[in-house]
Amino acid sequence: AGPATTAGASAVGIGASVGSLPAAPVAVRVWHPASVTVALGSSTLSRIGGAYAAGSSCSRPLYQNTPVAVSATFGGSGLAPVTVDVTCLATVASSNSSVVSVAAGLATGVAPGTAQLSVGSAAASVTVVATAVTPVCVSAALVQGSAVFTPSTVPIQSLNVSGSTTVAARYVKNDEAALTAEGADGSVVAFARLSDGSYTELLPSMGLLVVPSLEFESVLNSSTVLPANTNYFRAFVKSNAGNAASTCALSARWVDSCSGAVLAAGPVGAAVELPGALSASVSVSGSTPCGTGPVCSITRVGDAALQIGRRTSAQLAVSVTFPGQGAVDFTTDPRTVYRVVSGGGLVSVSASGLVAALSGTATGAALINVTFPSYSRAASVWAAITVRVDVVTGVSWTATPWPSYTGSTSQPVSVLRRIHCTDAFQRAVVAASVSVSDGSTADVSTNNFLTAASDAVGVVPSPTRVSGRYVLVGVATGTANVAFSFGGSARSAAAVSVSDSSATVTALSWTTAWQSVSPVNTFAAVANSSMATSLTATFSDGTRFVDAVSGVAWAPAASYLAFASDDPSRISLSSAGDATIRASSYRVPVALTVSAASCSGSPPVSQSSQVYANLEPSVGDIDLGNRFGLPFSGSSSIATAPVVGQLVSVPMRINLGTGAYLTFTSFNLRYPSDWLRVHSIAYSLPAAYTAGNVNWCNNGTVGLV
Repeated sequence: AGPATTAGASAVGIGASVGSLPAAPVAVRVWHPASVTVALGSSTLSRIGGAYAAGSSCSRPLYQNTPVAVSATFGGSGLAPVTVDVTCLATVASSNSSVVSVAAGLATGVAPGTAQLSVGSAAASVTVVATAVTPVCVSAALVQGSAVFTPSTVPIQSLNVSGSTTVAARYVKNDEAALTAEGADGSVVAFARLSDGSYTELLPSMGLLVVPSLEFESVLNSSTVLPANTNYFRAFVKSNAGNAASTCALSARWVDSCSGAVLAAGPVGAAVELPGALSASVSVSGSTPCGTGPVCSITRVGDAALQIGRRTSAQLAVSVTFPGQGAVDFTTDPRTVYRVVSGGGLVSVSASGLVAALSGTATGAALINVTFPSYSRAASVWAAITVRVDVVTGVSWTATPWPSYTGSTSQPVSVLRRIHCTDAFQRAVVAASVSVSDGSTADVSTNNFLTAASDAVGVVPSPTRVSGRYVLVGVATGTANVAFSFGGSARSAAAVSVSDSSATVTALSWTTAWQSVSPVNTFAAVANSSMATSLTATFSDGTRFVDAVSGVAWAPAASYLAFASDDPSRISLSSAGDATIRASSYRVPVALTVSAASCSGSPPVSQSSQVYANLEPSVGDIDLGNRFGLPFSGSSSIATAPVVGQLVSVPMRINLGTGAYLTFTSFNLRYPSDWLRVHSIAYSLPAAYTAGNVNWCNNGTVGLV
């Protein structure tokens, strides 16, 4: 589309086309500024009798000011005109700043004369006269937050000040709702009514003062929500403020900067209505947790309870809920009173709500009340909380079989026996806990403040930690008193016996994770590869070794178990229980047997496992037959040797090694023709390869001889 060539044209069409498809034009209308208007609240600014400009040493009289509004009318050919207030976008210039100055949307008289206030070609004339007008009264209001901006579209009457309705006021007054919370604030906007019936805005630079009261404090500050570069008074509701009507809560005075005389005064429209509190609550601050139950529990300085996470103090958090305001934090408010009403010998509480345990030996619960007696709004509400002082009262421990297994924690051990007539003794792991005076317990089995000692280290050495927990070790027959202490205060001792009698093997169960265990166990690996077997040994006292081959280094399996293979030429077993594959099993599996001889009159125990040996190809080698079970099996099962008349599938696998690819090869398969005959030949491309890796040719490269 081409450019619009006529300014203000009603519309220009913009379209797009693709190939021969027709364009779909869109009409775009542009409003342009047709005219600009500068409007004034008053075209005549008089001298204010008895008032002088600040910093002029009483030599320069003070003159009225008036708001300046700039509006622009936008339109175009065939378009309805739209008028927009653009005061905040426009720069208003004075033709004679020694007569009229313009700043922050106000035109202020400086000296008698006439000046033009203009924006571009639009202008309005202002005359400053020496005729004096006198102040009559001050009308002011408290405006808040985003409800204040400049310019506004609400006439000046919104501040209860009569005046021109043709010029937009500089402010929007907040609604008449009273301030309902301590600290609620706003900025004071004031106007003075003069003897000729006109109004002028009062600024602190002109001598405006806001007088504090019992309900309000005021401070001169620059507010971001009021016109830039203009200071206003901010008034806020004081603590302990009472209710007050808008006519008496806060007042504004216009004071001459030269003589100090009050030129005019009036109330600030700011009512205070502070409702009474609905409720109070007290809890323990989330940053200082104490205990795990519904009641906070702390402990004394130096007690062992410190080592299980108890603290010596707890910070309370207090809030008071007011209508329409929600919960207000009163934790450190000076009107909040904390008092220990019971259990005074247990804790102290500070003025900021910090509860600390007192020294001594007593334990128990302390009740702390929170009230606000000096605060009339909350004098009828209160809250209470219970804080306990607790100490560690004891430590207890039990020993259970080691290494642990499912259910072992329910089998306490006080006697360590020989393991099936060997020189090795059983071991036990310790579980320890401490009790607290509030009735709770805490597990300290892995706590670094748990210490152990033995009075007969030649029988049971002082326990050491294994994986963070203490383990009892028997080294010779006898009895030792083993003691556990926590935090240097609580102590518990018990006798541990090391017996010459044996815990004999009553059951053995293979648990080896072969390369395949379903539907049959298969040891599938490159020739002469070894792996540790695994088995569970159950003893006469109910204890177990869930991995008797590799999991109990201090009681090696070879010392009390015997391992055997019925075909070592295919799978051999070492005395330690390691299996080595030698050759494949072609007709039957290999029987692997583990046995425990009779010990102290116990019956011998043995357990066998049927395992198929099936060699994997080494790098660069080819393997024929099934990977698991028998290499060559019947059609019904990989564990069944074929019979006459059955079809035998003979898979072939090639071990290419890492990073190698099969691109071209040929195979010759030799077989005894008096035993076998070829039924069919088929090939497939493994999913792991692509046509770029493997090239298959069916051109007679498979030879049958």
